[in-house]
Amino acid sequence: MPIRIGLVHSVLPAIGAVEAMFKKHWPDVERASLFDQSLYLDLNPDRSMPPIVFERVADLVRHAYKAGADAILCTGSLFGPAIEAVRQDMDIPVLTSFEALIETAFEQGSNFALVATDPGTNKMLGQDLDRYAKAHDKPLETETIFVDNATPLLSQGDQAGHDELVVAGALKAGPCDAVLLGQFSMGPTKPLVIEATGLPVLDAPEAAVLKLKSLL
Repeated sequence: MPIRIGLVHSVLPAIGAVEAMFKKHWPDVERASLFDQSLYLDLNPDRSMPPIVFERVADLVRHAYKAGADAILCTGSLFGPAIEAVRQDMDIPVLTSFEALIETAFEQGSNFALVATDPGTNKMLGQDLDRYAKAHDKPLETETIFVDNATPLLSQGDQAGHDELVVAGALKAGPCDAVLLGQFSMGPTKPLVIEATGLPVLDAPEAAVLKLKSLL
């Protein structure tokens, strides 16, 4: 039987972004996606998960597991705590959206510019970077850049408008070892950010697909 990757999504653009990376790096693997936009819509105003969303995320991961996934990836940047909790009871790799990005980032250095289009993403990514740095005794410097108004444009199908705002935001980054694009939905914008900034740029979907392939 082919290897099956279970994918849990909360926004449509993340699906296209990660599928593009599977087609680039691992086209023959089987992908099985679960999409629930209400997870994103029902976040608290501070972008944290209320208990019911926490449980619904965990339920989707359990569903993917019962459906025969050999590994599971959650593409939502704000659902990491639920993923980390539910995977304790599973005997397959279950990845948060950030962890492969973080591991790849520290291979590049320790000074990062975090770019995100959701107001909660940089906070959570920063916390996870700090946790990784402390666990592995590594130095860490971060700069955070929030790109306002890009998410509504992407939701309306305006990829070009979204990309223009993201690039403008990334151009504010100071000298760093890498620019980290914090959301899966920003993956397709990576080439434009590289071209505009001349800096190393890492994105979550490519890092995650490469990590999954290395594990299986």
